[in-house]
Amino acid sequence: MFPIVGILLAATAVDANGCLFPLAHAVVDAENDDNWLWFLQLLLTVVQSHALQSLIDKALVFLSDRQKGLLKAVEDVFPGCPHGYCLKHLEANFHKEFKDKNLLPFLWQAASATNQPAFDKALENMTSINPKAVSWLLQHAKTEHWAEIYFPGRRYGHLTSNIAESLNSWLLEARAKPILAMFEQIRHQLMGWFTTRRTLEDKTLGVLVAKSADHLQSVTNNRARRYRSVPSILGVLYEVKSMETRRNYVVDLAQHSCTCSIWQLSGYPCCHAISIILDQKQDPQRYVESIVTIVAYKNTYEQPIIALDLANVNGDAIHSPPTVVLDEEDSESEDDAVLPPSTRRAPGRPPKRRFRGGHDEVNRPKRQFKCSRCGEARHSRKTCRKPINAAA
Repeated sequence: MFPIVGILLAATAVDANGCLFPLAHAVVDAENDDNWLWFLQLLLTVVQSHALQSLIDKALVFLSDRQKGLLKAVEDVFPGCPHGYCLKHLEANFHKEFKDKNLLPFLWQAASATNQPAFDKALENMTSINPKAVSWLLQHAKTEHWAEIYFPGRRYGHLTSNIAESLNSWLLEARAKPILAMFEQIRHQLMGWFTTRRTLEDKTLGVLVAKSADHLQSVTNNRARRYRSVPSILGVLYEVKSMETRRNYVVDLAQHSCTCSIWQLSGYPCCHAISIILDQKQDPQRYVESIVTIVAYKNTYEQPIIALDLANVNGDAIHSPPTVVLDEEDSESEDDAVLPPSTRRAPGRPPKRRFRGGHDEVNRPKRQFKCSRCGEARHSRKTCRKPINAAA
C-alpha cells in the first residue's frame, strides 16, 4: 500500500482538567494560506454553534507557533480574538539569533511576569547580557502576543503550543492509515475518551473538578494565611499588606480582581483574595471561574458522538476544501468513490522525524569515531600520522 500524501490540520482545546479536547480536523494537500483560511472557516461554524458567546465577548483565545498562512487567517476569520505565540518556538528563534543560553531564562521571566516591574527587570537583565537582544525581540514579536502582562485575553497558564504536540502524538497511529480509516479511528478514540470522562468526576466533592480543587487548596494552605487586610468597602473592596514583597494589593471581590493580576489571568483567586475570603467565612471555590466547575466539565462531554454515514461522504459547499483544476479526462469521471486530495510533493527528501533545533535537549551521548588504522579516537584513517610497527 502506498502512503497517502497530505497534511492533517487540527484544532484542539483543553477541558476543565487540562486534558485535550479536539475541536476539528481536516486533510488538505498543503499547508498554505487558502487551506488554513478554509479550515478556520469550518472551525468558525463549530464555535458559532456551540460557543457563540465566546465570539461576542472576544474570549476565544488562539495559541499557535505562527505557521505559514495561519496568522492572517486567524485575523480574518476571528477578528479581535487574542492570538498568542508559542513561547517555545519564539525561544528557538531567539536562541538561533543570539546563541546565548543565559538569555533564555529572562525571556521566560518576561513572558510570565504579572506586573510591570517584573517585566522590566527581565528585559533589563537581557540588555545587560546583549544590548541588541531586547530590540530584536520587540521587533520580531509584539508583546501582546507573548507577554502575559500585555496579552489581551486569558491563556490560563498556557504559554506554549505543547498541547498541539500532545495531539500529534495521540494521532500518531491513526495518521499512518488511509484517510477514511484515519478519521474512523480518531472518532473511535474520541468516543472512548468521552465515555471515560463522563463519569470521571462523579465522586468528587465540592464545586470544582478534583485537579482545580487541589490547586486551590494548595494555595490556601501555603500562602493565603500570611496577609493582613483592611476593608475599604466591607464585603467588596479590601487592601492587603504583604510583608514578603512589602507591597499593598487592592482586592475587589465583586470584580474578581487583584492588583497582582494573578486572579484575572488564571481564573483562580490569588493568595491575597483567598485570605480575605477566608476571613469572611466563605468558600474560595465559589470565586473560581465557572469553566473549571464539575457542572461545566460534565456539560463538555454530555453530547454523544454519532457514527458517520459513509454512504455519502462527498462533502458540500462548506466542507469541501479548495480544489485544484483537474484534466478534462479526470473531471468527466463518473466514479463517486472518495479519493485522496490532490497533493503536491514538497521539495527535498521527505522527513520522517521532527527537526530538532539547537535549543532542544537530546540526552544522547555523542558518537566517537576511531581510526581504523591505529585504533585511537579523534581522527580517521585518512588523517592518521601515527607510525605503525610492522614487527609488532
